[in-house]
Amino acid sequence: MKRGLALLLLLAGCGGGGAPEQACTRQADDDPAVRELIIKGAGNPQFQLENQRKLREARQDAALACLRTRGLAPKGGVERPK
Repeated sequence: MKRGLALLLLLAGCGGGGAPEQACTRQADDDPAVRELIIKGAGNPQFQLENQRKLREARQDAALACLRTRGLAPKGGVERPK
């Protein structure tokens, strides 16, 4: 019983992303490029449909930039083609 509880607590502490990653993901919506796409798409379903990929990429870029400023971004990697 105690082992099961200890294992459960250990797994709960190993959640996907930590607090800094989650904070950067939330902060990404405040990025100017992301805000611009959100505002342009407000009330315009056609724009939203056509620009889903751009919005997703802008959010990913903003979150990565946030992680880099905190020194938490993964090293190396390949930049997405533009």
